[in-house]
Amino acid sequence: MFRKLRTASQQWASKRRDNLISTRPSQTPNDNPPAASLLRLPPEIRNQIYDHLASSTTLTIPPVRPRKGPRPTGLLLANKQTHAEFRALLLSQANLLIWISALDFSSVMRMLRSLPPKDREALQRNPRLCISVFLSHVPSREERRALLDWLLFRGEGEGREEGVVFRYDVHFSVRLRPPRPASRYVNGYHMRRELLQTLIWRVEQMVYAVSAQGCVNQELVRMVGDLQACADVLGGMMGDPPPG
Repeated sequence: MFRKLRTASQQWASKRRDNLISTRPSQTPNDNPPAASLLRLPPEIRNQIYDHLASSTTLTIPPVRPRKGPRPTGLLLANKQTHAEFRALLLSQANLLIWISALDFSSVMRMLRSLPPKDREALQRNPRLCISVFLSHVPSREERRALLDWLLFRGEGEGREEGVVFRYDVHFSVRLRPPRPASRYVNGYHMRRELLQTLIWRVEQMVYAVSAQGCVNQELVRMVGDLQACADVLGGMMGDPPPG
């Protein structure tokens, strides 16, 4: 009897499964909603997305991987269309930060020499190009020579790159070797400002070396002005009156 009940139960379950399959609505490929895609959006919407990503992105040389979140530059690797649409906007709007140590600008010179015309035009429209100089000691003779090479390069036709304008900033090392013994300084701000003023004085001395090109070296003028503004900020932290 149990065998008959089991057989009857299996037959009923089989019929029920067949009924469920036969009554289930059939789906066609057209019923599936289209997958979301950036390239399906109208061009003006895509440009708004590109603008937002580009303006909130910081590109560094040498590159530094962000600690959290995806890298917006991944759009350059997605496909040829997003690369073509996003690259120019990224270079014209992103914050480009170049770290310089030992006053060695060779990486920047290589970058400028190898720029394709479209990338150069994009950088010319970018007002957020910054060179941040690491400072820990009075520049040595080799470091001053490297700085002079950069100024001469920027004054020449090859490196002038009309419209590609860098502003300058300074970052101090944790361990400083100032011009005088540490006991001669009031505080750390005093030490940093005197070290920075020494660098500014060294740069100003190069005006005679670069004047042989027959024109005013705008890069030197801009560098001195930006570094002096940083020195004035340090002076304000010490309580000095602002410059007149």
